[in-house]
Amino acid sequence: MKVIICGAGEVGKTLAQHLLKEDNDITIIDQSEENLKEIKEHLDVNTYVGFGSQPTILDKAGAKNAEMLIAVTQSDEVNMIACEVANSQFNIPLKVARIRDQHYLDPDYESLFSKNQISVDLIISPETEVAEAIRRRLIAPGAFEIIPFSDKKIVLLGIKVENNYPHLNKQISKIQDDLDELKMNFLSIFRKEKIIIPDENEKIKLGDSVYIIADTNNLHKVMDFFGHEETKANSVVIVGGGNIGVSLAKRLEESKFGANTKLIELNKERAENISAELNDTLVLNGSSLDLEILQEAKISDTETIISVTNQDEVNILTSLLAKKQGCKKAISLANDTTYRSILEPLGIDDVLSPQAITVSRILSYIRKGNIKQVYSLREGEGEVIEADAVEASSLVNKKISDLKLPTGIKIGAVIKNDNEVHITNPNLEINDGDRIILFSLSKMIKKVENLLSVRFRFY
Repeated sequence: MKVIICGAGEVGKTLAQHLLKEDNDITIIDQSEENLKEIKEHLDVNTYVGFGSQPTILDKAGAKNAEMLIAVTQSDEVNMIACEVANSQFNIPLKVARIRDQHYLDPDYESLFSKNQISVDLIISPETEVAEAIRRRLIAPGAFEIIPFSDKKIVLLGIKVENNYPHLNKQISKIQDDLDELKMNFLSIFRKEKIIIPDENEKIKLGDSVYIIADTNNLHKVMDFFGHEETKANSVVIVGGGNIGVSLAKRLEESKFGANTKLIELNKERAENISAELNDTLVLNGSSLDLEILQEAKISDTETIISVTNQDEVNILTSLLAKKQGCKKAISLANDTTYRSILEPLGIDDVLSPQAITVSRILSYIRKGNIKQVYSLREGEGEVIEADAVEASSLVNKKISDLKLPTGIKIGAVIKNDNEVHITNPNLEINDGDRIILFSLSKMIKKVENLLSVRFRFY
C-alpha cells in the first residue's frame, strides 16, 4: 500500500515505523532536508523535500497511486490544504490531519471539515487527546495508563508496582483466585527495559510496570488490589494555559469532577483571557518556578500537579519543585522522548507523550476489517488490539487451553454477546462473533493477522 506522510517529526517518524512493519510503501515529505536525511538513515522510506500542500510535491511523491495521506506537519494550515489537494487533485481515499489550533475545532464550525468543504477523514488534536488522557488518570490515581476498550466495558491499566503492593514476589498462580474474582488479567510486564508476557509462574516484582486488562466495573477494586486506595484527586494545580491546560480545566468543569482546581499561566494577558473562559477554576498569573506562586496555589496541600507547558524543562522542574514542597503526585508532559527514561527515578509519577498518544489514535482509526481498536505501548514496542473473532479464524470454537499461541501474544479478555466480560481462563471457549482483546509484541503483528484471519489493512 502506498502511504504519504507529510511531516518528518516524531509523529511522522513513528507512524512510518509502524506502517513499514506491515510492508507498506512509505513516502515522507518535509521542508527539512536534515530531518529527512536522518530518517532515511534508519528507515526504508522514500523522501521528498518541500511542502506537502503543494500539488507538484505530492505528484512527485506518487500521490496518483497513494491510498492514504497523513498530514502531521507543525502547521495546521499546511495539513488541511494537503488533505484538500490530496482529495481534489489525486483522489486519495483516506486523509488524516493533525489540527492543534482549537479555533478550527470549535463545534460552531464543524461543517468546515465536511466532504464538500475541506476533505479530512480524521482530525487529530493532540492537545485534546492528552487532556482526556490526563482526566482519565485523575479518576484512578496510581495508574499511569488508563485506556477504555470495547465501549468502556474493559479498561487497560498501566500500574507501577510499589512497596504497597501486598503480593510482591508471588507467582501469578498463587493469586489467581483474586484475579478471577476481580475479572482482571496481566497482559505484559515491563521490567528494566525488558518486555515480559507473563504466564502463571511469573512473579510480580518491585518496580515492575504492569499492564493489566480488567472489567471496568471493578476499576477501583483493582486499584485497591495493587495497594492504591487513593480516591480521585480533590485538589489539582494545572501549570500552563495553552490548549492542553485549558482543555483539561474545561473537561474537569464539564464532567463535574469536583476537584478544587487552580491554573498557573505565565503570560498576564493570556491568564486574564483564560479566567474569563473558565467558571470554577482559579487562574493565577506567574511562573510555576516561583515559590511564591506555588505557595499561593497552596501546593503543599495539593494532591496532583499537572505540568503541561510547551517547555519540557519547565514541566520537569515544576514537577520536582512541587513534590519537594509537599505535593503528593506530579504528572508532566514531555515532548522530547529522551527525557522520559530519566524522569521516573527523579520522582515524577507520570510522564505523558503527545506523540505516543497521537500515533495510537491514528493507528486505531485507520485499522480496518475486524480490528476495532489499537493502542500502542512504550513507543511502539507492543500493541493492545481489540478485534472480532470470525468463523475463519483458527481461534474460533477452541478453548484457550487448546490454543497454541505464538510467544509474544496473549489474549487478555473476551466479550460475548456484546456485553458479557470474560477474563480469559483455560476453559474459556472463543466463538464466532466474540470480541477479543489481546496483547502483541509489535514484531508479532503478522502472527496476529494469521490467528484472526484478517489483514491489517490501512486504507
